Formats: sequence, C-alpha cells, structure tokens
Amino acid sequence: MVWLTSLFGVASLVLWVYAFFDALTSPAQEVRNLPKILWVVVIALFMPVGAILWMFLGRPRQAAVLGGDAPSPSQTSTSADDLDPSDFARPSDSPHPLGPDDDPEFLRRLDRRIDPDD
Repeated sequence: MVWLTSLFGVASLVLWVYAFFDALTSPAQEVRNLPKILWVVVIALFMPVGAILWMFLGRPRQAAVLGGDAPSPSQTSTSADDLDPSDFARPSDSPHPLGPDDDPEFLRRLDRRIDPDD
C-alpha cells in the first residue's frame, strides 16, 4: 500500500512539473480560458488539481483541421513518391555553407595543414 501512495505522489509530481513548464513555455496569446500568469499561479498553488485543469482547460489547442474544412497543402503529408531528388541537390539560399565540408576555403586550409609542401 505504501508503494501505491508513493507511486501516486511521483506521478502527481511529474504531472505538476510538466504542466508548470508547459504553461511557462506556451505562447500567451494561445493559452485558453485564463491569462497565462494566472494559469502558472493556479498550477503552482494547487499541485495536482491545477496541473489537471491546465491539461484540459488551459493548454493551447494543436492546429487541427475542423470538420468540413479541406486541409491546406502544408497540412497534407507527402509520400516518398511525391519527392523530387533534384530538390535535395539545390544549393541553399543561405550565404554561409551548411558545414565545413561545404566550405571551399575551409577545405583549402585543411589541405595546406595536411600537406604543407604541396
């Protein structure tokens, strides 16, 4: 019976920590039913109940497709058949190389360090 009580205590502590940090990191404009600061206070003061209330009443809703609406192209999943291999070979728009092996200047310096006589 003691292990059941301690298991309940650990589970409520994990739920409280998760809810507390979830409330802190949620965008204020997406929090439901109360202002964000009040949710943090409710979670902190009312340990197991505040976390449960946050989970059901305060958490921001995920972007879900409402019934009857067609999903936008960004929400539809693409299969491997829809991918074009040439998309992966395109250079990026970034002015900086993605990694050292993409940087020609780094490769030249590396060649000089490996074989300084050359």
